[in-house]
Amino acid sequence: MGASDAIVNLMEHQPLVNSKGGSSLKEQAGVDLELSDVEFSYPARPDVNVLNGISFRVDSRQKRVIALCGKSGCGKSTIMSMLERFYDPTHGTVKFNGVNIRDLDPKEYHRQLGIV
Repeated sequence: MGASDAIVNLMEHQPLVNSKGGSSLKEQAGVDLELSDVEFSYPARPDVNVLNGISFRVDSRQKRVIALCGKSGCGKSTIMSMLERFYDPTHGTVKFNGVNIRDLDPKEYHRQLGIV
């Protein structure tokens, strides 16, 4: 009985990050990815700011390799988790080809994104 209640609760859970619907992406020759004044705190620790005002832009038409480098705990994995839509920033925007990724159809966005 208890296990079935947990399964029903899990099935009825509504994620904080949009997982259905949204805007379509326009066909473009390249990919433009931009983080603008991004701040983030994990939901379990809202008092600890992991990212504080991060801004950068990556344009694939420039044909460069981009690497996130830094010491342990500086936010590299958190940025990647945001790009993958596991989390949304608490402040600021993450844009893909000029559109806030919160507004994009997640399935379509993930078809366009490849992370190694």
